[in-house]
Amino acid sequence: MNPTVIKAIFKRDFISYFSNPTGYVFIGVFVVLSSVAAFWPPAFFSNNLANLDQLSEWMPFILIIFIPAITMSIWAEERRQGTDELLLTLPASDFDVVLGKFKAGVAIFLVALLFSMFSIFLVFSYGLGSPDVGQFLCTYLGYFLVGVAMLGIGMVASFLTSNLTVGFILGMLFNLPLALAGQADAFISNRTVVQAIRQWSAAEQFADFSRGVVTLSGIVYFVSIALVALYLCMVLIGRRHWAGSEQGESLGSHFFLRTLALLVTVGAVNIFLSNNNLFRFDATEGEINSLADSSRTLVRELGRDDEVKPVKVDVFVSPTVPAEYAKQKRELLSTLQELESISGGKVQANINQIEVYSEEATVAEQAYGIEPREVISTVQGAQSQEEIFMGAAITSGLDKVVVPFFDRGVPVEYELVRSIATVAQQERKKVGVLKTDAPLMGGFTMQGPTEEALIITELKKQYDLVEIDPANPITEKVDVLLAVQPSSLSPEAMVNFVEFVRSGQPVAIFEDPLPGMIAGVPGTAQPKQAGGPMAMFGGGQPEPKGDINQLWDVLGVRLNGAELVWQGYNPYPVFGAYWNPQWVFIDGNNGALHPFSTDDPISSGLNQLLFFYAGGLSNMGREDVTFTNLAVTGDQTGVVPASSPGPILMSGDLTPAHRPTGKSYILAAHVRGTVAEDEDLQLEESVSDEELAKAQEELTAESDAADEKKEMKEPVKFNAVVVADIDCLSDQFFDLRRAGEDDMVVKWRIQNVAFVLNALDSLAGDDRFIELRKRAKNYRTLEQIEQQTADYRAASQKQQEKFQADAKAQIEEAGRSFEKAIATIESRTDLSPIEKQLLLEETRIRESRKRDVKIKRLEDERDTQVRQNERELAAKIRGVQGSYKMAAVLVPPILPILLAAWVFFHRRQQEKEGVAQSRLRYGSKEGKKEGPTAA
Repeated sequence: MNPTVIKAIFKRDFISYFSNPTGYVFIGVFVVLSSVAAFWPPAFFSNNLANLDQLSEWMPFILIIFIPAITMSIWAEERRQGTDELLLTLPASDFDVVLGKFKAGVAIFLVALLFSMFSIFLVFSYGLGSPDVGQFLCTYLGYFLVGVAMLGIGMVASFLTSNLTVGFILGMLFNLPLALAGQADAFISNRTVVQAIRQWSAAEQFADFSRGVVTLSGIVYFVSIALVALYLCMVLIGRRHWAGSEQGESLGSHFFLRTLALLVTVGAVNIFLSNNNLFRFDATEGEINSLADSSRTLVRELGRDDEVKPVKVDVFVSPTVPAEYAKQKRELLSTLQELESISGGKVQANINQIEVYSEEATVAEQAYGIEPREVISTVQGAQSQEEIFMGAAITSGLDKVVVPFFDRGVPVEYELVRSIATVAQQERKKVGVLKTDAPLMGGFTMQGPTEEALIITELKKQYDLVEIDPANPITEKVDVLLAVQPSSLSPEAMVNFVEFVRSGQPVAIFEDPLPGMIAGVPGTAQPKQAGGPMAMFGGGQPEPKGDINQLWDVLGVRLNGAELVWQGYNPYPVFGAYWNPQWVFIDGNNGALHPFSTDDPISSGLNQLLFFYAGGLSNMGREDVTFTNLAVTGDQTGVVPASSPGPILMSGDLTPAHRPTGKSYILAAHVRGTVAEDEDLQLEESVSDEELAKAQEELTAESDAADEKKEMKEPVKFNAVVVADIDCLSDQFFDLRRAGEDDMVVKWRIQNVAFVLNALDSLAGDDRFIELRKRAKNYRTLEQIEQQTADYRAASQKQQEKFQADAKAQIEEAGRSFEKAIATIESRTDLSPIEKQLLLEETRIRESRKRDVKIKRLEDERDTQVRQNERELAAKIRGVQGSYKMAAVLVPPILPILLAAWVFFHRRQQEKEGVAQSRLRYGSKEGKKEGPTAA
């Protein structure tokens, strides 16, 4: 290797490219195409993500045009001008020549890429938002690597011809498979073949870089393509030594075998790195691609047991999704890629991008029950409905967990990791569901069949569930028992349930003085509904209820079933008159010193809980019981009788029944302690006093009495979570979580689902997923667009509110006018009763018609105004987006165009230096006059 020659060739080619304005024009075109691809697709603004996803989709195709424009002259131009012989006579090897030209091509491409990167980052930073710098740079690193690979392939095309046009066309054709391999499904119907081709496409290898992850396998993939291409260039340039000679045919076969061996070696290295990812670095500032430590531990532990079968994850997702679900789709694919990369082959992902009416959609529905879900999307103020796929089936052997749809409110990492860990474990933990009046498991009632509660559906994804009937002594062994409204149990069932608690098995108890969201369940102090065959005809007597105090005595807690807790705290003022003081919010702003226990993983890290018509727990103060407060109210509180709390929807005004107390109430607690076994009492019930005395004397006389006392049975430990509300686990909270806060007018921060699942996991001794439920990833958005849109929306909302207030005032005025007309007639004394009645009826009809017409007109005007405001809002949003699009296209090419102009005029000036004025095409008048004389 001769560094001097390499440097000389590099400098010659690099300077020659940039000493010509045409080079800057090409760069300007590249920058414009990059900006258009980045900012003009509708998905850019609708997805509201400050990244380069749209540019990444188009960059391989942009490079197909730009890279051949660089490589077409690398060797073809040398042949055309005859300067190739001069290069080949230099005191340098063929490798030096090829490497020098390749470095020049890489440098030219790098300059163009820097122009693009600077201009696009400028548009982002000063016009749209704050992109993640790490992800931004990592994406451009991926562009650079793709370009390096295409440069090598383009150089091969240039070494094959002496015609620039042919070199350009060949460069495009040779690079086309690299770009189109990611779209293999458009040409091939066999899914297995498509997956194999996609795996080795430039788009698939580049995907990690676009997400902000630097991978060794991706770097090696693109660099290896460039190295193979450079070797081919060396073979082509060295062909002059042996082509046409006697050994030409054998040497050709020799170099063919060497090239083939190189391809096999490079392929083996790439396959090894793809299966054993030795280096992955999340370059994003927010580490949005990194998995939680618990996820890494869970997935890596799958490989420690050789008996564990590989976990197959079949993801079914629509190729295009509404903007509201773009973030969810991106996180799903990103998380799955990370899980697969660290699993050591134990997790095998199969991503199926399917259309709603395709054959793959039929397979997904029939094999796994995954169906498209209808979602609502908003584009420039207009709402539309669309069906999309976004589900997954996780299988290992015969075990299977299906996630029909990844809802926006559920962390993707939690769903995937939990499903993978569940199907991979040899035996699931068991959750028992106590059979009470709360119909959680579904079934048939006198009103018809009922579906299982969503809490049951959620638990089935992780546990084996069994319904426990307390009518008989409970002998079933479970990891945790879910008991909802145990006060509804019969006396015999209550005794059996209390004995179960005394046995020491963990139990989660949800007891509510006044259930509101689960129909047909009596409150703690309320009688059960009438039962028996005569109940439907109004007959029959209510069934008796067991004494719930038996349970409280064992646990060392108390719940006053006759009172509800209320709190004067509303974190969502938008509720207005619909807020109810019996809606008790627990969060950091409710006035409690410690609203959540930071020491217990069940409540640690939670943001907010909501309890409907809940009771208050109290600690009995037993020394053998550890009492941990999980959810505590503030001090703007009081109680109200459970028998007369008021309607479910009422204004926030307090009634005389609301008695202020000004103290904090415990709504949920974790209690652990001992259950004392009274063996003496059992002995007294089975023998007489004389027999008891005799037995005691015999025990005293025995020599090993002391040893037997030491070996006495230790007290049984109990472990329970008690929540003074059952509405907190109702389906409505699962619906809120499913929708996600972005779908709601009110930006809910409620985490009831996570709280309930955390409690059951903690009691069952399975804390693998508690932290994952609380983890959220922060994606950068178009902040300035959001702010302007919010300002326009707020102004539009104010106009609507003002118009509605004016309309309401006019409607009220019409009502008062009607009442005044009626009152005037009723006050007249000059009319007989019959005349007054007739006149009143006539006036009522006339005035009511006038009032109704006026109200209808005002309502129509209001609706028209609302539609007009929505149209104006959509137009303003489109205007903002359009201005940024124009700026994104017009601003970036300014710098390369100015440089091109400067180079052009600078070259013209240099050409004029040292040249007689008379020889210039546009010389001075004096020069023209002196021309003939001089001649």
